[in-house]
Amino acid sequence: MIFEKLTRPLFDPLPLLLGCALIFSGFSAIAETPDFSDLSRRIRQQADSVDRLQEALGRHHLELVEPLYGLARIQLSANRFEEAKASADRALQIVRWTEGLESERQFPYLELIVEIEMARGAWDNVEDKLKHYTALLGKKYHGDAQTRLGHMLWLADTHAQGALADTSQRRAYHLMQATRVSEIAVQYAQIRRLTLTPVYPELLFAVARAYDMENAGIRERGSVSYRLREIAPGTDILEERKVAIAKRYQFGREKLLMMRDAIRDSEHFGDEAVLASEIYLAAWSVKYEATADFSAALDRIDQFAQTRGLSHEQVNRVLQQINQVPAHRLVLNLGILDQSVQASGD
Repeated sequence: MIFEKLTRPLFDPLPLLLGCALIFSGFSAIAETPDFSDLSRRIRQQADSVDRLQEALGRHHLELVEPLYGLARIQLSANRFEEAKASADRALQIVRWTEGLESERQFPYLELIVEIEMARGAWDNVEDKLKHYTALLGKKYHGDAQTRLGHMLWLADTHAQGALADTSQRRAYHLMQATRVSEIAVQYAQIRRLTLTPVYPELLFAVARAYDMENAGIRERGSVSYRLREIAPGTDILEERKVAIAKRYQFGREKLLMMRDAIRDSEHFGDEAVLASEIYLAAWSVKYEATADFSAALDRIDQFAQTRGLSHEQVNRVLQQINQVPAHRLVLNLGILDQSVQASGD
């Protein structure tokens, strides 16, 4: 255990250490059984609302879009995938018909359609729609920069989910796309001077998560590891496994340090968010058994707690509640991290 390697614990770090291990091994989620009778009732009510609007305004009126979106959401919750896709498709077509094929207003409906295809396991459709989404976002986007960053974050998150749920043949592709999109988003935020916005720390976290997921693929060996370690596509020249993992550890740690600084410097975050960002750094070091980095993280946590007058109990309370920090203070969802990462040597 990394704790046993530490020579000078500043305060009892065992609860923190255990919490850090839990953070990056994934949280166990309790599945809730949907109330399908209630969902059916809500679907009927929402469908009736759509029908009334259609009778009053016509079949292609823009005011139908939001009710159709809401209907698709409820249908998706009820696992009525075909109906949900039909409702979402219709909302998308109305937007395109009234505002043009490149309207920035279409992105939420494209995202919903992708979510539906993912829920039904139609990954071939997901791949096609993500490519279309990426092309619109990259070359034909007409919205504001901050909203664009939100869409880029969604795209990176979706590829991260694809790396866990899509076929093994596409896993390396999703991993590399998650890394590439989130890295580009960070650079874009820096160029547009949006580093003090709430989404910027999320982007930095997405990059770190992407590198961690790449490392999980590298450890598993096989074709995914091969593709991730190939120096250039088609060269058959591979980076040594340990070197590739160590490099991604450092890249991820660098982004988490930047995340900590961004949270600390932004008016949108409070003390608990800064403390949480330090805990994420500690968790990162624990996962990779980086003793010196973990010790440094403990030092920073201790110093921050003393500076802010936080008690030992307050520090551990933040640790325990780290996934329930209010969304407007710190939005970092570890739920799509791979929960079955196993350590392996080269």
